[in-house]
Amino acid sequence: MSVNNAYSYLTLPEVTKRAGFDNEAAVMGAIAQNIEILDEVPWLPSTHQGYNKQLQAKRIGAGGFTNVNGPITTASSETDFITEPVKMYAAESIIDEKALAGLAGADAYRVRDSEDSLNLEGIMQDWASKLLTANEADTPDAFRSLERRRSTLGSYCVGASGTGSDLTSLWTFEFGPTGFYLAYNKGGQPGLKNEDRGRLRLPTPKADGYMYAWVRYYEIWAAIVLRNERAMIRYANIETTGTTNIFSASDYVKKVKNQLPSMGRNAVAFANRTLKGQIDADAYNKSNAAYSIRDITGFGPVTAIGGVLVRCWESILDTETALT
Repeated sequence: MSVNNAYSYLTLPEVTKRAGFDNEAAVMGAIAQNIEILDEVPWLPSTHQGYNKQLQAKRIGAGGFTNVNGPITTASSETDFITEPVKMYAAESIIDEKALAGLAGADAYRVRDSEDSLNLEGIMQDWASKLLTANEADTPDAFRSLERRRSTLGSYCVGASGTGSDLTSLWTFEFGPTGFYLAYNKGGQPGLKNEDRGRLRLPTPKADGYMYAWVRYYEIWAAIVLRNERAMIRYANIETTGTTNIFSASDYVKKVKNQLPSMGRNAVAFANRTLKGQIDADAYNKSNAAYSIRDITGFGPVTAIGGVLVRCWESILDTETALT
Protein backbone atom coordinates (compact mmCIF):
# COMPACT_ATOMS: atom_id res chain seq x y z
CA MET A 1 0.00 0.00 0.00
CA SER A 2 1.22 3.49 -0.80
CA VAL A 3 1.87 5.97 1.99
CA ASN A 4 -0.81 8.61 2.60
CA ASN A 5 0.54 12.13 2.84
CA ALA A 6 -0.73 15.67 2.47
CA TYR A 7 0.85 17.74 -0.27
CA SER A 8 -1.52 20.53 -1.27
CA TYR A 9 -0.51 20.95 -4.90
CA LEU A 10 1.22 19.12 -7.71
CA THR A 11 4.88 20.12 -8.12
CA LEU A 12 6.79 20.61 -11.37
CA PRO A 13 9.07 17.59 -10.77
CA GLU A 14 5.96 15.43 -10.39
CA VAL A 15 4.52 16.90 -13.59
CA THR A 16 7.70 15.88 -15.43
CA LYS A 17 7.45 12.33 -14.08
CA ARG A 18 3.85 11.95 -15.16
CA ALA A 19 4.00 13.38 -18.67
CA GLY A 20 3.98 9.84 -20.06
CA PHE A 21 1.15 8.57 -17.84
CA ASP A 22 -1.30 6.57 -19.92
CA ASN A 23 -2.75 3.82 -17.73
CA GLU A 24 -5.46 5.24 -15.48
CA ALA A 25 -7.36 1.96 -15.62
CA ALA A 26 -4.45 0.15 -13.95
CA VAL A 27 -4.42 2.67 -11.09
CA MET A 28 -8.16 2.31 -10.54
CA GLY A 29 -7.87 -1.47 -10.67
CA ALA A 30 -5.19 -1.38 -7.97
CA ILE A 31 -7.51 0.66 -5.74
CA ALA A 32 -10.24 -1.96 -6.01
CA GLN A 33 -7.84 -4.81 -5.25
CA ASN A 34 -6.10 -3.15 -2.30
CA ILE A 35 -9.20 -1.95 -0.44
CA GLU A 36 -11.20 -5.16 -0.32
CA ILE A 37 -13.59 -3.97 2.42
CA LEU A 38 -15.17 -1.74 -0.25
CA ASP A 39 -15.72 -4.79 -2.43
CA GLU A 40 -17.74 -6.53 0.30
CA VAL A 41 -19.64 -4.04 2.47
CA PRO A 42 -23.20 -3.18 1.34
CA TRP A 43 -24.44 0.44 1.18
CA LEU A 44 -28.07 1.21 2.06
CA PRO A 45 -29.90 4.57 2.32
CA SER A 46 -30.20 6.06 5.80
CA THR A 47 -33.62 6.15 7.41
CA HIS A 48 -33.49 9.95 7.83
CA GLN A 49 -31.68 12.83 6.19
CA GLY A 50 -28.30 13.04 7.93
CA TYR A 51 -28.69 10.10 10.31
CA ASN A 52 -29.81 6.50 10.53
CA LYS A 53 -32.22 5.39 13.26
CA GLN A 54 -32.92 1.75 14.00
CA LEU A 55 -34.55 -0.42 16.62
CA GLN A 56 -32.38 -2.81 18.57
CA ALA A 57 -34.05 -5.41 20.78
CA LYS A 58 -33.26 -5.46 24.51
CA ARG A 59 -35.92 -8.05 25.36
CA ILE A 60 -38.19 -10.08 23.11
CA GLY A 61 -41.59 -11.54 23.95
CA ALA A 62 -42.55 -15.12 24.68
CA GLY A 63 -45.73 -17.12 25.16
CA GLY A 64 -46.63 -19.87 27.62
CA PHE A 65 -48.50 -23.15 27.92
CA THR A 66 -52.20 -22.92 28.77
CA ASN A 67 -55.36 -25.04 28.97
CA VAL A 68 -59.08 -24.68 28.45
CA ASN A 69 -60.36 -21.73 30.50
CA GLY A 70 -56.76 -20.94 31.46
CA PRO A 71 -54.98 -17.60 31.04
CA ILE A 72 -53.14 -16.61 27.88
CA THR A 73 -49.68 -15.13 28.34
CA THR A 74 -49.25 -11.57 27.13
CA ALA A 75 -46.14 -11.26 24.98
CA SER A 76 -44.22 -8.00 24.98
CA SER A 77 -40.80 -6.79 23.95
CA GLU A 78 -38.47 -3.91 24.79
CA THR A 79 -36.22 -2.05 22.39
CA ASP A 80 -33.74 0.80 22.18
CA PHE A 81 -33.46 3.36 19.42
CA ILE A 82 -29.91 3.42 18.06
CA THR A 83 -29.03 6.58 16.14
CA GLU A 84 -25.96 6.74 13.89
CA PRO A 85 -25.01 10.06 12.26
CA VAL A 86 -24.06 10.02 8.59
CA LYS A 87 -20.58 11.58 8.39
CA MET A 88 -19.08 13.38 5.40
CA TYR A 89 -15.49 12.80 4.25
CA ALA A 90 -14.36 15.11 1.44
CA ALA A 91 -11.30 16.27 -0.47
CA GLU A 92 -10.35 18.31 -3.53
CA SER A 93 -7.67 17.47 -6.07
CA ILE A 94 -6.30 20.87 -7.19
CA ILE A 95 -3.78 21.41 -10.01
CA ASP A 96 -2.47 24.89 -10.78
CA GLU A 97 -2.89 25.44 -14.53
CA LYS A 98 0.64 26.88 -14.64
CA ALA A 99 1.96 23.42 -13.71
CA LEU A 100 0.49 22.15 -16.99
CA ALA A 101 1.48 25.18 -19.08
CA GLY A 102 4.59 23.58 -20.56
CA LEU A 103 2.77 20.47 -21.71
CA ALA A 104 0.97 20.16 -25.00
CA GLY A 105 -2.28 18.42 -25.82
CA ALA A 106 -2.78 14.95 -24.43
CA ASP A 107 0.19 15.17 -22.03
CA ALA A 108 -1.58 17.82 -19.96
CA TYR A 109 -4.68 15.64 -19.70
CA ARG A 110 -2.59 12.60 -18.75
CA VAL A 111 -0.81 14.54 -16.00
CA ARG A 112 -4.12 15.72 -14.58
CA ASP A 113 -5.59 12.21 -14.79
CA SER A 114 -2.56 10.81 -12.99
CA GLU A 115 -2.85 13.32 -10.14
CA ASP A 116 -6.61 12.77 -9.78
CA SER A 117 -6.25 8.98 -9.89
CA LEU A 118 -3.47 8.86 -7.30
CA ASN A 119 -5.33 11.32 -5.07
CA LEU A 120 -8.40 9.10 -5.35
CA GLU A 121 -6.34 6.09 -4.30
CA GLY A 122 -5.04 7.99 -1.28
CA ILE A 123 -8.52 9.22 -0.37
CA MET A 124 -10.01 5.73 -0.47
CA GLN A 125 -7.11 4.23 1.50
CA ASP A 126 -7.37 6.96 4.13
CA TRP A 127 -11.16 6.65 4.39
CA ALA A 128 -10.89 2.87 4.82
CA SER A 129 -8.33 3.51 7.57
CA LYS A 130 -10.62 6.03 9.30
CA LEU A 131 -13.47 3.50 9.15
CA LEU A 132 -11.30 1.27 11.30
CA THR A 133 -9.51 3.77 13.56
CA ALA A 134 -11.19 7.22 13.65
CA ASN A 135 -11.70 8.67 17.13
CA GLU A 136 -14.82 10.81 17.33
CA ALA A 137 -13.69 12.07 20.75
CA ASP A 138 -10.68 13.76 19.12
CA THR A 139 -12.35 14.53 15.79
CA PRO A 140 -16.06 15.27 16.34
CA ASP A 141 -16.81 15.24 12.61
CA ALA A 142 -15.59 11.63 12.32
CA PHE A 143 -17.72 8.57 12.94
CA ARG A 144 -17.22 6.22 15.87
CA SER A 145 -14.85 3.74 14.31
CA LEU A 146 -14.82 -0.04 14.51
CA GLU A 147 -11.87 -0.06 16.92
CA ARG A 148 -13.76 2.30 19.24
CA ARG A 149 -16.72 -0.11 19.21
CA ARG A 150 -14.52 -3.13 19.97
CA SER A 151 -11.89 -1.65 22.28
CA THR A 152 -12.08 -4.14 25.19
CA LEU A 153 -12.33 -7.90 25.41
CA GLY A 154 -15.84 -9.25 25.85
CA SER A 155 -18.64 -11.08 24.07
CA TYR A 156 -17.89 -9.55 20.66
CA CYS A 157 -14.14 -9.01 21.05
CA VAL A 158 -12.17 -12.14 21.88
CA GLY A 159 -8.43 -12.41 22.44
CA ALA A 160 -5.58 -14.76 21.59
CA SER A 161 -3.68 -13.89 24.82
CA GLY A 162 -0.83 -12.08 23.05
CA THR A 163 0.85 -9.32 25.07
CA GLY A 164 3.81 -8.17 22.93
CA SER A 165 4.33 -5.25 20.60
CA ASP A 166 3.58 -7.33 17.50
CA LEU A 167 -0.17 -7.79 17.88
CA THR A 168 -2.88 -7.70 15.24
CA SER A 169 -6.59 -8.48 14.86
CA LEU A 170 -8.88 -10.42 12.55
CA TRP A 171 -12.25 -8.72 11.98
CA THR A 172 -15.28 -10.77 10.96
CA PHE A 173 -18.60 -9.42 9.68
CA GLU A 174 -21.97 -10.71 8.60
CA PHE A 175 -23.00 -8.08 6.08
CA GLY A 176 -26.58 -7.15 5.26
CA PRO A 177 -29.65 -5.18 6.43
CA THR A 178 -29.95 -7.23 9.63
CA GLY A 179 -26.20 -7.29 10.37
CA PHE A 180 -23.52 -4.76 9.42
CA TYR A 181 -23.77 -2.21 6.61
CA LEU A 182 -22.89 1.36 5.71
CA ALA A 183 -25.66 3.94 5.29
CA TYR A 184 -25.41 6.88 2.91
CA ASN A 185 -27.42 10.08 3.35
CA LYS A 186 -31.05 9.70 2.32
CA GLY A 187 -31.53 11.11 -1.15
CA GLY A 188 -27.80 11.02 -1.88
CA GLN A 189 -25.69 8.40 -3.61
CA PRO A 190 -23.80 5.43 -2.15
CA GLY A 191 -20.02 5.31 -2.01
CA LEU A 192 -17.85 7.93 -3.65
CA LYS A 193 -19.10 11.10 -5.31
CA ASN A 194 -16.62 12.23 -7.96
CA GLU A 195 -17.23 15.61 -9.61
CA ASP A 196 -15.03 17.49 -12.08
CA ARG A 197 -15.50 21.16 -11.20
CA GLY A 198 -13.37 22.40 -14.09
CA ARG A 199 -11.10 25.47 -14.11
CA LEU A 200 -11.64 27.75 -11.10
CA ARG A 201 -10.09 30.94 -9.72
CA LEU A 202 -8.78 30.08 -6.25
CA PRO A 203 -6.64 31.63 -3.50
CA THR A 204 -2.97 30.63 -3.69
CA PRO A 205 -1.56 28.26 -1.02
CA LYS A 206 0.00 31.24 0.78
CA ALA A 207 -3.20 33.29 0.49
CA ASP A 208 -1.22 36.11 -1.18
CA GLY A 209 -3.40 36.34 -4.27
CA TYR A 210 -5.32 34.17 -6.70
CA MET A 211 -4.54 31.54 -9.30
CA TYR A 212 -6.43 29.45 -11.82
CA ALA A 213 -6.55 25.73 -11.15
CA TRP A 214 -8.29 22.55 -12.29
CA VAL A 215 -10.38 21.03 -9.51
CA ARG A 216 -11.87 17.59 -8.96
CA TYR A 217 -14.05 17.08 -5.88
CA TYR A 218 -14.47 13.82 -3.96
CA GLU A 219 -17.09 13.16 -1.27
CA ILE A 220 -18.16 10.12 0.78
CA TRP A 221 -21.17 10.08 3.12
CA ALA A 222 -21.37 7.09 5.45
CA ALA A 223 -22.76 5.91 8.76
CA ILE A 224 -21.71 2.67 10.42
CA VAL A 225 -24.83 0.63 11.10
CA LEU A 226 -24.65 -2.48 13.29
CA ARG A 227 -28.15 -3.91 13.60
CA ASN A 228 -26.94 -6.95 15.50
CA GLU A 229 -23.91 -6.69 17.80
CA ARG A 230 -22.95 -10.29 16.95
CA ALA A 231 -22.53 -9.32 13.31
CA MET A 232 -19.10 -7.77 14.01
CA ILE A 233 -16.57 -9.74 16.06
CA ARG A 234 -12.95 -8.79 16.58
CA TYR A 235 -10.40 -11.54 17.25
CA ALA A 236 -7.58 -9.50 18.84
CA ASN A 237 -4.23 -9.92 20.61
CA ILE A 238 -2.88 -12.21 17.87
CA GLU A 239 0.93 -12.43 17.85
CA THR A 240 2.35 -12.01 14.34
CA THR A 241 5.76 -13.45 15.26
CA GLY A 242 6.93 -16.38 17.35
CA THR A 243 5.05 -19.60 18.03
CA THR A 244 2.75 -18.77 20.96
CA ASN A 245 -0.52 -16.84 21.05
CA ILE A 246 -0.60 -16.89 17.26
CA PHE A 247 -3.75 -17.31 15.18
CA SER A 248 -5.67 -20.52 15.89
CA ALA A 249 -8.21 -21.76 13.36
CA SER A 250 -9.93 -23.98 15.92
CA ASP A 251 -10.30 -21.08 18.38
CA TYR A 252 -11.63 -18.91 15.56
CA VAL A 253 -14.30 -21.47 14.66
CA LYS A 254 -15.38 -21.80 18.30
CA LYS A 255 -15.11 -18.20 19.49
CA VAL A 256 -15.95 -16.22 16.37
CA LYS A 257 -17.60 -18.14 13.53
CA ASN A 258 -20.16 -19.89 15.70
CA GLN A 259 -20.99 -16.72 17.64
CA LEU A 260 -22.08 -14.86 14.50
CA PRO A 261 -25.87 -14.44 14.02
CA SER A 262 -25.98 -17.01 11.20
CA MET A 263 -22.89 -18.90 12.43
CA GLY A 264 -20.77 -17.73 9.53
CA ARG A 265 -23.09 -18.09 6.56
CA ASN A 266 -22.12 -15.31 4.11
CA ALA A 267 -19.57 -13.94 6.62
CA VAL A 268 -16.29 -12.30 5.57
CA ALA A 269 -13.15 -11.84 7.69
CA PHE A 270 -10.41 -9.22 7.18
CA ALA A 271 -6.73 -9.36 8.11
CA ASN A 272 -3.65 -7.38 7.17
CA ARG A 273 -1.00 -8.80 4.84
CA THR A 274 1.05 -10.34 7.66
CA LEU A 275 -1.76 -12.33 9.26
CA LYS A 276 -3.41 -13.14 5.94
CA GLY A 277 -0.08 -14.51 4.72
CA GLN A 278 0.13 -16.80 7.76
CA ILE A 279 -3.46 -17.97 7.27
CA ASP A 280 -2.90 -18.58 3.55
CA ALA A 281 0.28 -20.55 4.29
CA ASP A 282 -1.59 -22.74 6.78
CA ALA A 283 -4.32 -23.32 4.20
CA TYR A 284 -1.87 -24.41 1.51
CA ASN A 285 -0.16 -26.67 4.02
CA LYS A 286 -3.43 -28.68 4.13
CA SER A 287 -2.77 -29.87 7.68
CA ASN A 288 -6.00 -28.44 9.13
CA ALA A 289 -9.42 -29.31 7.75
CA ALA A 290 -10.80 -25.94 8.95
CA TYR A 291 -9.04 -24.28 6.01
CA SER A 292 -10.25 -24.32 2.42
CA ILE A 293 -9.40 -22.34 -0.71
CA ARG A 294 -11.99 -20.87 -3.07
CA ASP A 295 -11.57 -19.14 -6.39
CA ILE A 296 -13.16 -15.66 -6.63
CA THR A 297 -13.54 -14.13 -10.07
CA GLY A 298 -11.14 -11.23 -10.45
CA PHE A 299 -9.12 -12.09 -7.33
CA GLY A 300 -8.10 -15.73 -7.79
CA PRO A 301 -7.76 -18.15 -4.85
CA VAL A 302 -9.00 -16.87 -1.46
CA THR A 303 -8.59 -18.76 1.81
CA ALA A 304 -11.62 -19.58 3.97
CA ILE A 305 -11.69 -20.65 7.63
CA GLY A 306 -14.69 -22.83 8.38
CA GLY A 307 -16.22 -21.43 5.20
CA VAL A 308 -15.57 -17.77 6.15
CA LEU A 309 -13.57 -15.98 3.46
CA VAL A 310 -10.46 -14.07 4.61
CA ARG A 311 -9.68 -10.90 2.68
CA CYS A 312 -7.07 -8.17 3.05
CA TRP A 313 -7.46 -4.86 4.90
CA GLU A 314 -4.23 -2.88 4.80
CA SER A 315 -5.23 -0.53 7.64
CA ILE A 316 -5.08 -3.24 10.33
CA LEU A 317 -1.77 -2.86 12.15
CA ASP A 318 0.91 -5.34 13.27
CA THR A 319 1.58 -3.13 16.31
CA GLU A 320 -1.76 -2.97 18.10
CA THR A 321 -1.91 -2.45 21.85
CA ALA A 322 -3.04 -5.52 23.77
CA LEU A 323 -6.72 -5.36 24.70
CA THR A 324 -7.88 -6.24 28.19
